[in-house]
Amino acid sequence: MKVFKKIKLKFKNSKKYIFFGIPGNEELRDFFHFRYINYYERGYIKQNVDEIDVDEYDDERSVYFVAKIENKIIGCSRLIIDKHLPTEKDCFNFEEPDAVSKIEREKRAEVSRLIVSKYEKGVYLPKNLVMLGLFDVMVMYCRMRGIRGGYSFIKQSLKEKLDKLKFPYHPIKNYKQIYKKGVLENYFSSNENPVIPIYYLLDEIENYINRIYSNKLIFIKINDDEIYFKSGLIWKVYKKFFVKNK
Repeated sequence: MKVFKKIKLKFKNSKKYIFFGIPGNEELRDFFHFRYINYYERGYIKQNVDEIDVDEYDDERSVYFVAKIENKIIGCSRLIIDKHLPTEKDCFNFEEPDAVSKIEREKRAEVSRLIVSKYEKGVYLPKNLVMLGLFDVMVMYCRMRGIRGGYSFIKQSLKEKLDKLKFPYHPIKNYKQIYKKGVLENYFSSNENPVIPIYYLLDEIENYINRIYSNKLIFIKINDDEIYFKSGLIWKVYKKFFVKNK
């Protein structure tokens, strides 16, 4: 694993790190299995004998990112770099947003398979912390590759979470879903939790992440069981552990 970022966790009786980065080739089997387990449990994909989640974009066009504690994967994402991205090519019909039209096609990428899972039973680890860490390393990588923006699609449930975090993204209006048969057939078929196409601009996400990490993470200890965690835009109560930026 090529590590881009690490965050130190202090539990009651131990200290551990969340490592964020790009998995090595020997880790890809576990990476695809992690995707499979999480999507299968949610009913997004069908069961398969190999117990891995792969599609036609899992080739040289994709770059993978993971969040791990020790050898346990707790989060992942995928960045697809292609002339025509899945959201516009395979999933939806819509008029290209003006902001995206100003970005050269070779400088666009699609964020997909963003997944964050629980760490351990009985241990509270905020998923937002892991999600933002994954976005942080994706921004680092995009800067190295000259990526300036692109597309993604998200469930309504994730949209509501991103809105609460005031995360910078742009829903695409006046779209028509065209995704039919494929690995994500079940994912796209829910009327109760529909899929929404979006676009993003890297500068906006980078500014958002920088505002969160602009100051040292501030911690105010309340007692042995809980702690207030404050950093930029975030103000939460996280129980049974505290986090320290390293």
